Amino acid sequence: MSTMDTGRKVLSSDHARALIKQAIGMIFGDIKVEAEATTEIAAIEARFATTKTKSSHPRRPTRT
Repeated sequence: MSTMDTGRKVLSSDHARALIKQAIGMIFGDIKVEAEATTEIAAIEARFATTKTKSSHPRRPTRT
């Protein structure tokens, strides 16, 4: 099973669907479905890791 970045708090609907698909593949012993889901999860997590941006909250100016 895949590991998630510890900073991530909310799953996208695609990520949740892929995790459910992976679990169903495991439960029913369907290696093909499990492998497809694992590939989807890896792609989603890779896309998340490459699109990570800084917080959208404006930072307070530093005092000098």
